[in-house]
Amino acid sequence: MAVVEWFFGRGLSIGCGIDWEVPNQWKTLDRDKQILLIRQAIVSEMSNPKVDTTSICRFLDVLASRTELNWQHRFHTTNWDYLLQYEISNRFPVGSLKPCWLSSSHVYHHNGTVEQTSGNQNRSPMLLETDLGSDRVASLEAEKSFNGYIWSQVFVVVGMSFECSVDRFLLSALSRIKDEVPVGESQWFLVNPCNLILEKTRNLISDAMPGATIHVFAMNFDEWIGAKLPALPRIGILIK
Repeated sequence: MAVVEWFFGRGLSIGCGIDWEVPNQWKTLDRDKQILLIRQAIVSEMSNPKVDTTSICRFLDVLASRTELNWQHRFHTTNWDYLLQYEISNRFPVGSLKPCWLSSSHVYHHNGTVEQTSGNQNRSPMLLETDLGSDRVASLEAEKSFNGYIWSQVFVVVGMSFECSVDRFLLSALSRIKDEVPVGESQWFLVNPCNLILEKTRNLISDAMPGATIHVFAMNFDEWIGAKLPALPRIGILIK
């Protein structure tokens, strides 16, 4: 069974109505204090009536109804919020039968999450945008995620640019093993409304993995869903 690896950045949260950023004055505070304030702010933002996860629901509906039988989907994010996890958990509660199109009902949070769960000790610790890639520490979640996607050959990156050091670390890790596993010759589909960011992201991925094939779509997530996730039907992942 082949797996599509979905990586979501701030573009997903912004599309749902969370456009909050860490205030500059917080960045001078003690790190633990920053994380506490960020957790409180994100939880507050998620409860705001303006937040609308319709695009996530539409996206999951498309995957549920159009994924070819020999494909599954796995989700990753660098966001601190858990909008995507919330919608997936609503559809497939713990203990329920997982649909065949879903590789895992767990959303891998590479930079940590404000979600509080009983299994949170296995989550990746919170990372700040100002942290360095070397600040990453080992976690069960990160290890399981990495050991899964290095064997995949299709990646979709939505609203994520790999601009900060902690995110570029992911590409650096892939670059080190690109000649040993399938990810070195993978296909990447980049979705972002900003052409400049698309070009920068394409270059970062290409530099890390010269053997990768990269496709770009200058659209926001809603537009891409409305266009029926172009390119994915052509390569046999979704039913046309």
